[in-house]
Amino acid sequence: MSTSFIFFVLFIIIVSNHPTYATNNTTPLVDRVCNKTNNYSFCVNALYTDPRTPDADTYTLAYISFGLAYNTATNTRRRITHLLKNNATSDGLKRCLKDYNMAIEALGSGFNDLNSETFFTLPGYANTTSRSAEDCEAHYKPLLSITIKSLCQICVVVASLFNGGGGS
Repeated sequence: MSTSFIFFVLFIIIVSNHPTYATNNTTPLVDRVCNKTNNYSFCVNALYTDPRTPDADTYTLAYISFGLAYNTATNTRRRITHLLKNNATSDGLKRCLKDYNMAIEALGSGFNDLNSETFFTLPGYANTTSRSAEDCEAHYKPLLSITIKSLCQICVVVASLFNGGGGS
């Protein structure tokens, strides 16, 4: 089992079972963001895996959320590459590799736009990543897209807080 896959599984376990912040220790900003997602607990627990979250402003929270999505996409791509080494004829896995390359490229563009404070493009990059993960799952069922899609939803909500380029 590859270390990236183990990291990915540990991330999911921590996020799914970490109750500390999901109930009463969230900042107003995290609470506002996570209330706009489909899974409040997942959102809070995912964001609080980063030690910057308790003191994060909108800009930092955008970096955190895009970073979580980027790391998850990168780890998934590593897993796909590993699986392809063992099953090089799988068309579904080949499609997934293309999908996750596109997802990682989109998230990288999101980081570039964060650096240049071009916020209006961020939801599009997160949505591209989410659609890429969905397409992968459609072609190779064992690679579930729920985690990356949930992280991308957080990215979209945080990006929406910039309201025309101004952070809150």
